[in-house]
Amino acid sequence: MKKYYSTQRFKEWNQKNSQSRFCRHLEFRRKKRHRNRVRNHLTYDQRSSESSNGVDRNRMRTVYAPVNFDFMANTDEVSSFIETLNKYLEQRKPVFVELRQVQRVSYDALTVLLSVVVRFKAKKIRFNGSMPSSATANNALRESGFFKLLFEKFDDTDRYELATKSSINTHAKRTVDAELGERLIVSASRTVWECQKRCTGLQRVLIELMQNTNNHASPKGKKEKLWWISVKHDPAAKKVYFFFVDYGVGIFTSLDRKDSDNKFFHSYNRLRRKFQFGKNTKILEAIFKGELHQTSSDKYYRGKGLPGVYKAFEANQISNLSLITNDTIFNGQSRSYNSLKTPFQGTFYSWELSEENENKPAFN
Repeated sequence: MKKYYSTQRFKEWNQKNSQSRFCRHLEFRRKKRHRNRVRNHLTYDQRSSESSNGVDRNRMRTVYAPVNFDFMANTDEVSSFIETLNKYLEQRKPVFVELRQVQRVSYDALTVLLSVVVRFKAKKIRFNGSMPSSATANNALRESGFFKLLFEKFDDTDRYELATKSSINTHAKRTVDAELGERLIVSASRTVWECQKRCTGLQRVLIELMQNTNNHASPKGKKEKLWWISVKHDPAAKKVYFFFVDYGVGIFTSLDRKDSDNKFFHSYNRLRRKFQFGKNTKILEAIFKGELHQTSSDKYYRGKGLPGVYKAFEANQISNLSLITNDTIFNGQSRSYNSLKTPFQGTFYSWELSEENENKPAFN
């Protein structure tokens, strides 16, 4: 046998076989480098972390984000995308979000997506995503902290604060947080007017929305659902953008499920009969004007809840109020109410604070 290894025939075969193995090894390395470049453009440390956590793309459900990832401009497609993510969240199935095809990203859609990421992570369900090919969309996602969150660990708590190095910050909680609201107002007023101001309308909006989530978002009881708020500062334009979302049942579903001892019991059906069982667009307009309270108590009342939020908008205390809930969208810029093909499970609000909005001097 030893004599065979020393023959010329074996030496030629061995050299040829070694060269073949070496070529296959080089090809494997080339394909691996290409795969790593495609796979999110992640760094070596991030890929190592992903591997150690057992992330396997083949075993994850791939969900494609809309090309126009703008909640207000492309509500139906974004709502369908979020609904798919929520379905997998309830089923506790790992998800891979395909973002390479995304060309535009808006901050309203980012607020919803960030809240989804944290909820997946808090429940220890694997969540990953790719990078957009578009440089503009890529930069927007990086600025929001989305890719950083993919490698963060979260516990299922009552409060989250997601701060980034940019001007975008996201907060979440289950209860009304007046202290947080005041901090947001102080920070926003300094961005808009370069000094601290009192913004009574903005304060009312923040408290009412937190309270609404606390009281109405959950079909089972209070404090079950988190509300999320993201704030985007634009010092150059002297504007601050607010995005608020709760993942409850939505305004109309909540009204339809009120218990018999609730003051709004049957109010939704009464409004539907008033508008001859028309679309929820008419009912939302009536709610904004205080007719829901009038229907339930025979008194014209528009001080709290959605009427209070709408009143702050009408009084120019905030700008560009928009709302998406169930199958209805309100666009404050055009003052239009429209129906959606794909309902949104929950309620989403967005508004702005700018130099034109009403403000008062700060207390000394």
